[in-house]
Amino acid sequence: MTYRYTDPDGDHLDIRPGANTIKLDALDAATLHRVILAIPLDRVEELVAGIRDTARQTTTQAQP
Repeated sequence: MTYRYTDPDGDHLDIRPGANTIKLDALDAATLHRVILAIPLDRVEELVAGIRDTARQTTTQAQP
């Protein structure tokens, strides 16, 4: 099973299972620059929490 997120610029992020990891595979559509990260399964919740915290901080800073 793979999850794919594509932003309005055509950049995409694929998330798929690996051996005791999830693999994040990102592609910049403009430069075709690719980054692959393997996140250990026991660190996935930490990754998601970090993304949520960053989103909250961005939202808070954007409000007057």
